[in-house]
Amino acid sequence: MNGWWSDLDREIRECLDRHGAMTPGEIGDKLGVSEKAAASLLSMLASEGKVRIALVESPEAPEAEARRPL
Repeated sequence: MNGWWSDLDREIRECLDRHGAMTPGEIGDKLGVSEKAAASLLSMLASEGKVRIALVESPEAPEAEARRPL
């Protein structure tokens, strides 16, 4: 299993290096895995400090108001 994980780890990071910021769905499409699988893999890589997950949203988005600092 370690070899399997190492291969996916490398493939995801190479994909991000080549294409820049991507959604989990885009990464999944490139690697042939589902969006959910890509999101799970990205979460594991983020917890290991190998990738950074960021969110960009419009300040007009309905959910943004609840998160806006006072």
